[in-house]
Amino acid sequence: MTGRELRESCIAYIADRRCPDGGYCFYRLNEPNAADTFFALDILRLFGAVDADPATARWLLSRQQDDGRYPVFETGYYALLALGILRTPPRYDPAPWVRSVVPPAPGAERPVESESALHRPYLYARLCRHTGIRIAPAVRVGLLAAVHASRTPEGGHATLVEASQALAIRAAVGAPVCGDGAAAFLQRCTHPEYGYVNVPGTSPAYLEHVAAGVAAARLLEVTPSPAAGPFVLKCLTPAGGFARSVFGGTATLETTWTAVRILRLIDTGHDSLRVSDEKRMGVL
Repeated sequence: MTGRELRESCIAYIADRRCPDGGYCFYRLNEPNAADTFFALDILRLFGAVDADPATARWLLSRQQDDGRYPVFETGYYALLALGILRTPPRYDPAPWVRSVVPPAPGAERPVESESALHRPYLYARLCRHTGIRIAPAVRVGLLAAVHASRTPEGGHATLVEASQALAIRAAVGAPVCGDGAAAFLQRCTHPEYGYVNVPGTSPAYLEHVAAGVAAARLLEVTPSPAAGPFVLKCLTPAGGFARSVFGGTATLETTWTAVRILRLIDTGHDSLRVSDEKRMGVL
């Protein structure tokens, strides 16, 4: 499949999942959510195919409450990032709400399904960087403390996803992104068939693991594994989206976004994406 065919296939897949009121839902019912709407719009952004969409903008604006808050952190996170793609400001200044939902301290309990202790700190840092909201000095200290607490005695992390998020947090708060420990851990997670695995010496890999490896490689300014791109393309489904693995499964807007993001980070010469822009926006 050529690059143009892939682009057209993914755009058609996204269009088929747009809800009548403007949001998006991967299972094609009129039950839009902020996450799927962000994934859909960001795929279009990566392909350079974002058009003005007043209905989607209105739906996203309606997610914010009259006091400027959002009912759930993730809803606000995805809604604000999606509005940024549409170049539409929120109804109310989100900064007071963002500052009121600081990430948990190191060692706090996290959802059982989370692969990383840094998941919420990563989202928080990325949201602040994307929206231009200044991270308070005390919160910056807390974010870096969470990164430090997540490190293993050998200088790595429990998983590649966690290592990648640690690097992204450091970049978002303006701390140096370097260290032999991170580069060495990334190398240990490199796999000749999948590109990257989440834990050294394991298999198989899933898209989010490969995405973590490619993002970490870009932040460390090293060349991503040459196996990453072929692995992603094997996850393409007849529906036009991408499944989570090469072993089949249902494509979702999230897994399709993950796949397209990997391919665009590998293809740094593509006009619709520059790695430096992704760093600036907090996408990496």
